[in-house]
Amino acid sequence: MTAQGQEGLFEAPPGPAASPDGADPGGAGAQAGAPGGAGERPFRTTAGFPLAPTDPVAEVRLIGPLPHLDRPFEYAVTAETAAAGPGMRVKVRFAGQEMDGVVLARRALPTTDRPLAPLRRLVSEDVVISPAMLRVCADVAERCAGTVGDVLRLALPPRHARAEKADRAAAAKEAEAAEGVEQSEASADDSAVDESVAARASVGDEADAERGAPESAEPAPDPASARDERLARYIGLPALLARAGAADGPVPRAGLVLEPAHFWTTMAADAIEALDPDRGALLVAPDQRDVQRISAALAQRGIDHEVLGSADGPEKRYRAFLRILRGASRVVVGTRSAAFAPVRDLALMILWDEADDLLIEPRAPYPHALTILQCRSAEERAALLLLSHARSVVETALADHGYLRMLEPAPAPITSVRPHIRAMDDFLREREGASGRSRLPSEAMRVIRTGIARGPVLVQVPRSGYVPAVSCSFCGTRCTCPTCAAPLSLAGRTGPLVCRVCGRREDGYRCPECDRTQVRAVVVGSSRTAEELRRAFPDAPFRVAGGAHGPVADDDVPDGAIVVATPGAEPVPAGGYAAALLLDADAMLARAAYDADTEAVRRWDNAIALVRPADARGEVLVVGTATLPAIRDLVAHRSRAFLDRVLADRRALDLPPFAKVAEVTGDREAVRAFLADAELPDGTQVFGPVDDVPDGDRIAARAVVRIEAARSKELLAALRAAVASRSARKATGRLRMRVDPPDVF
Repeated sequence: MTAQGQEGLFEAPPGPAASPDGADPGGAGAQAGAPGGAGERPFRTTAGFPLAPTDPVAEVRLIGPLPHLDRPFEYAVTAETAAAGPGMRVKVRFAGQEMDGVVLARRALPTTDRPLAPLRRLVSEDVVISPAMLRVCADVAERCAGTVGDVLRLALPPRHARAEKADRAAAAKEAEAAEGVEQSEASADDSAVDESVAARASVGDEADAERGAPESAEPAPDPASARDERLARYIGLPALLARAGAADGPVPRAGLVLEPAHFWTTMAADAIEALDPDRGALLVAPDQRDVQRISAALAQRGIDHEVLGSADGPEKRYRAFLRILRGASRVVVGTRSAAFAPVRDLALMILWDEADDLLIEPRAPYPHALTILQCRSAEERAALLLLSHARSVVETALADHGYLRMLEPAPAPITSVRPHIRAMDDFLREREGASGRSRLPSEAMRVIRTGIARGPVLVQVPRSGYVPAVSCSFCGTRCTCPTCAAPLSLAGRTGPLVCRVCGRREDGYRCPECDRTQVRAVVVGSSRTAEELRRAFPDAPFRVAGGAHGPVADDDVPDGAIVVATPGAEPVPAGGYAAALLLDADAMLARAAYDADTEAVRRWDNAIALVRPADARGEVLVVGTATLPAIRDLVAHRSRAFLDRVLADRRALDLPPFAKVAEVTGDREAVRAFLADAELPDGTQVFGPVDDVPDGDRIAARAVVRIEAARSKELLAALRAAVASRSARKATGRLRMRVDPPDVF
């Protein structure tokens, strides 16, 4: 969150609502039509203008002000802006410039004795935000140590006049069409009354004819029963959908780890289709391709829905926003920004792949989509369902604290719900001899060779651009800092081991597992993999997805093709992959991040879910050290041993989710001054600041603060106060603060 001073801003004295501008004491007094008796001056204004006849005071929340001005301000409602009501956009004058704002309330008298500036313009009479959504924005700002104005900027798309005009015309046509339908239904009811008399006379004859008629053919299978059967695969899911949107009782919240054979778009579409037609649903996915897939699944079932995509232009996006706002679309799917979509009668919210870092907003105050949906679930009593193919740490922690329930699948044969998964253990490596230790052993080649005879084969390689990690050259154990448990990295090609979190320099490093001193940098490339496989299988069609190669369409994967893809870029063929090869597993686990193991498992599980079940001869080979807990977790079916170990380690090391962590980055002097002035709670640990990558003439610095999770509110309040104080003092230098960033350690 950037806090940078501006000249000419006027800070009003503290209070529940303050006037944004000073005024000449001789300014205009009570206007015609203002409240109060004869000769009474209920409040002053900054200039002579007619006031609104009723409730001439508007409480306005500015969109995107400086942190120390993040509170409501009072303005005078003029006769021209008399239609302004709660939830409407307005233009106001603030600190010498025109700013956007949202009306919170109208009242007769102000709470300040300062002259009130007028509302300059009513932008639109559309109520763009509800009181419940305003409370959601305030809650999100508190959880992320940000400002409500910044959250409002994320929740409200920029107004587009042409889109607004087109939407009003479309709304008028829809109203006329609905009126015509009502009239035709009324006429049909009148004619039905006349026909009923004649119909009763022939009831007996028709009944006799029906008794002698032959039996009809067997009815077609009911799609609803097939849907209910799929939903019943997970114990408790039908009950959650039945309780979705209930006005009383506890709000249902659950996490659902899907079996690999059950694709997420089918389950999400089933859940949305099972809701009552007058109930709203919201689905948030990390990637635009995921949004397109679920949109196609809903369209195939004839479910009307609205798509909010990151690639939409301002006009298209605002028109979709208005359609959702007036209730024309009650089902919304989209990326992270769709979490604020104003769905009417919202009953169910679905979040796909909660652990994906694409769900984190890159703009201040950097909220996660899960945080937004949690706040909405509390305010709007909407059911929350987390879908994934891998159980995340956050999901497990929420379940352990009783916030949500984990829904388990009904018992089924393993071969029908997942492919046959194997790892390159010592037996396979020793059987091959020298080639068993290579990056592409003979067993991997066999999996590809037999797989392309049955269908496409997926080869997943680590994503390019990882921060170089360092591991023991003998046993492969990742090098971590003894002080803060963050991964160590090399300072240059031959430099010493350093920690980029606490700044510790480790000159005499020894591996905690084998007590050796030799280390190596883990470097992984994906282009070379495709080149090697092309030489080995020259007749097979190839597709390379991810990185500089770009995406591959789902329908552009022919049978017998070899698809080399980075995690998250895998295309999804209609019949699934016949086999999958997960290469460089050790390198994935050695990524320089504290969550490298859980993130690797998530990406592997998403790839495994694209492979056919073992009954259809689907198989997966993991090329890595088979004894590592993360790789053993892939082979074990629905085991919690790996996650329990991860949670125990994080609890012992005070890592999230058992600690609240904030990262402060910016100019070196700004970061140091911020930490010196902030009144952090007792027990707060401060790591750094350490110098980061030079940014032009400035040297960037980074610091991490940490406190136990039970006292997270104290830390967030202290950080918000420190940012506001820095903004009020117009401190120089750039500063950004993020709460619980995924790459903090």
